[in-house]
Amino acid sequence: MTLPCALKTLLFSVFLFFYQQGLANDTYDLEGFRQHQKENCKPPLKKQGCTPTISPLENIRIGFVRLNLASEDVSGDGRLEICENYEVAEQDFKRLNNFYFNYVGMGDPLFRKVRIQTILRLIHRIFAMNINITNGRSRAEKKQINEVAESLFEQFFSSVDINGGSNPYFNYFYLIPGAAQSNYVDVNNGLVLMFLAFLGPHFLYKDQLYTCFCMLANIYTGQSYDRAFDSALLSENINEYNCPQSLANQLNAAGLDAETALLIGLTAMASAAFQRMNSGLASLETLETVLIRCLPYELLAIVYRNIASRCRSGRSFHVPGAMYTLGGMQAFTYGVVGIYPRPALPQSYPSENLDFLVDYSEYSDSEVTVEEPESEDEEQDQSIVIKQQNELIAELRQELASQPATEEAGAVGGASGETKKCPLCTDPLADIIVLQSCGHAGFCKNCAERLIRERRECPFCREIPLSYFRVIDMSLH
Repeated sequence: MTLPCALKTLLFSVFLFFYQQGLANDTYDLEGFRQHQKENCKPPLKKQGCTPTISPLENIRIGFVRLNLASEDVSGDGRLEICENYEVAEQDFKRLNNFYFNYVGMGDPLFRKVRIQTILRLIHRIFAMNINITNGRSRAEKKQINEVAESLFEQFFSSVDINGGSNPYFNYFYLIPGAAQSNYVDVNNGLVLMFLAFLGPHFLYKDQLYTCFCMLANIYTGQSYDRAFDSALLSENINEYNCPQSLANQLNAAGLDAETALLIGLTAMASAAFQRMNSGLASLETLETVLIRCLPYELLAIVYRNIASRCRSGRSFHVPGAMYTLGGMQAFTYGVVGIYPRPALPQSYPSENLDFLVDYSEYSDSEVTVEEPESEDEEQDQSIVIKQQNELIAELRQELASQPATEEAGAVGGASGETKKCPLCTDPLADIIVLQSCGHAGFCKNCAERLIRERRECPFCREIPLSYFRVIDMSLH
């Protein structure tokens, strides 16, 4: 064999080796996606006077993570790159939304659910990387990150004009009292979902985040179903939607599985992000675990109501009881996403709640006693302390008396279970800790002390607590 031939053989072998290594380390089939786009997609539209088409192979930067889809020098999971600074831009959320639907739509329709699961895992990985990097930064850096997220969010939803024209997203969530509400014409609800899921957990209060997700879910599904009914993609026979699985089957047949899966997945991921960033705990979960813990089971009733209102326009209808249950949402999620979000071994792996987006004072009507306050401010006037304690105890007792001892609906993720757990670390509660500055309760002692020691914000109201006291709930003993 001549030297040039031997050299070519060697180079080919090296190329083949690295190519195989790239495929072996390609969890999310990014190389398969790139190859499919090169073979099947037309170049982006760039004609004068036309809005440029987003290329499926443009790089996407979300926070600290860049998804490198353009470079030929990297491959597989190496396309997920860490950046030094936190950056978010409207265009990147548009690209991510476009990437999601292009990814799901490629290849054999028989493997569509597999692609939905794979791309949701990739998006969850981007969430987790951002959460863990953010939690590793200093308090000043975290504040700056939150301000960057809030600035883009407000620019997108609170500006009357944007990019030289009227902003169709202005007041989408009714954030500005007295201002005209968005008419939802020319809006991309998938883009709104991206903004809310990635940016909202950084600065919105718990109630605000929950309200925004409920509003979005109603608009997102309502407009989608309007188009589907107009195109005769959905049946107008209400009996076709009589259980969660049949409802999922109808959406799948209408090609609405991808957008419904994105709504379920991002809502759950946002709930997990809210918890992890407020607790400072690392995100080490899989997509399955996030769906188990943060499943937005109130979404199923919203979906059914939007379907039924179009099947029985102007007529009353009854929402089946299964549409309000966690089990119903689990079956619906399995039908749409292909993942059954329930622990396989409930005895050894209990489902963890994410009640951090529900009022923390969800306790049974039980006897409570209060121990001495534990405070960092020893010079505080004791009469003020006693007055504050009495007021908080009175409020807590009133809540205990007014709330039933049954399971209550979660919020943007997570159903309440019988076992009471800390909303931050999800460990079972021994007693209930009340933050003395704002009165929000339901934490374990370790998390309350960590909030105070590290001067973290209360995840309910964003106020920084300085002290706490312990309430002994006899139902926990």
